[in-house]
Amino acid sequence: MDDADLLTVLHRATDAVVEALDVHDDWGLSGDRVGQYVADLAADRAALDVLQSAGLRVLSEESGLGEGDGPVAVLDPLDGSTNASRSLPWYATSICAVDGDGPWAAVVHDHPWAVRFVAIRGGGARRDGVPLARRGPVELADAIVVVNGLPDRWAGWDQFRCMGAAALDLCAVADGRFDAFIDYDVEALGPW
Repeated sequence: MDDADLLTVLHRATDAVVEALDVHDDWGLSGDRVGQYVADLAADRAALDVLQSAGLRVLSEESGLGEGDGPVAVLDPLDGSTNASRSLPWYATSICAVDGDGPWAAVVHDHPWAVRFVAIRGGGARRDGVPLARRGPVELADAIVVVNGLPDRWAGWDQFRCMGAAALDLCAVADGRFDAFIDYDVEALGPW
């Protein structure tokens, strides 16, 4: 599989999740696992069908590690599912294919805004097909930092936000809406 083929698969899997969530109407808890929503499972099924049929092994937040070898698609089918359940417009589907050399290609789809971020190893990152521009450095005292978890004390930045969808948080750093991302709760996010 080459870069273009892989990105096609990741886009198709993401499109399948978009379609599944467009017709999904149960935003309540699944009862299967603490913090897991019915929508998480619907999104997971949609993405798994595409990724597995393309021959990728999948490591999903919702369903664990599938069988197979070769490239692994690390999947958070509905990053920010609590936000989604409460109609807070900050949730996404995040898929990153990883091979023996590390992260290979990734797609993050911002569901409320229908914006798609794509990155390919050695090829940079794009937002809706437009390359992300490099920004100059920002002084920490002037920075807006997005965090996961709670800091035990003020860390010197101007402002911080805890948004609830780490994939979108990182994309917002990449496109310059936020200045940095800090994870204070390293156990919560796992590989996704």
